[in-house]
Amino acid sequence: MSVKTKLKHLLRRHSFLYKLRFKLLSRFETKESISELYYNKLNPISEIPKCFFEINTKIFSQSSTTFNDLEKVETIARWMILNIQRGRGLGLSSEDTVKTMTKEKGGVCSDFAQVFNNLCVINEVKVKEWGFKSVSKKKGIQGGHSFNEFYSKELEKWILIDTYKCIFFYKTNSDIPLSVFELFDTLKENKKVIFKNIEPTYFTDPVRVKDVYLSSNSVPFLITNYHNKTYDFYLKKFNYLPIFITHGLIYLLGKSYKFLFIREINFQPK
Repeated sequence: MSVKTKLKHLLRRHSFLYKLRFKLLSRFETKESISELYYNKLNPISEIPKCFFEINTKIFSQSSTTFNDLEKVETIARWMILNIQRGRGLGLSSEDTVKTMTKEKGGVCSDFAQVFNNLCVINEVKVKEWGFKSVSKKKGIQGGHSFNEFYSKELEKWILIDTYKCIFFYKTNSDIPLSVFELFDTLKENKKVIFKNIEPTYFTDPVRVKDVYLSSNSVPFLITNYHNKTYDFYLKKFNYLPIFITHGLIYLLGKSYKFLFIREINFQPK
């Protein structure tokens, strides 16, 4: 890795910048107050970049209108896990992100979540993006994790999905996937939770899942107020600047996303 590349990574991931971002963007809400905060409200189909529609035709060999919401999401997740490699954090516009990822140059969990958001909008599935604030000292999970939640009209509930790991979570006696709050409520009750791979040919490390999801060291926050068109514009226009400067500019303009922690979970971000 070149010195220039190392410097870019340091500026993007430096612990001070990471902590400062959380201080500036974090808010506290209740479960009820965030129930109608989802990605589609701020990001209509008309604003999704054209390249996502081209990818969507590859994902669905037939019209996705023949699928229910769960089937749509499972099809998207399987395609992503089989066609996108993992790699470094990209910090690009959504269009450049998906183009880079489909050329086998990879991306991290937040890049997977971003791509999934836009594909859900195209297929008229309500979607949210979540993150984990990890307070663990265990190397490898510091810095957190990104994942999604979508609404199934047929099941009339929100469902947690991790496209980076390609998994759903379940109670041991149920075949209905859990929502974010159901997962945490079940863990709070000291009841067992299991996970299953959406794509059976892909193996997810159970130790990693336990460390990230099933540990009290990880606390969820909802990523909201993310306007894809706005971020695409600034990330393209100022692509020569370190990404934290571009994000800082968007914050100063009052157009930044927010991290909403849930009061009922009783956690203070640090």
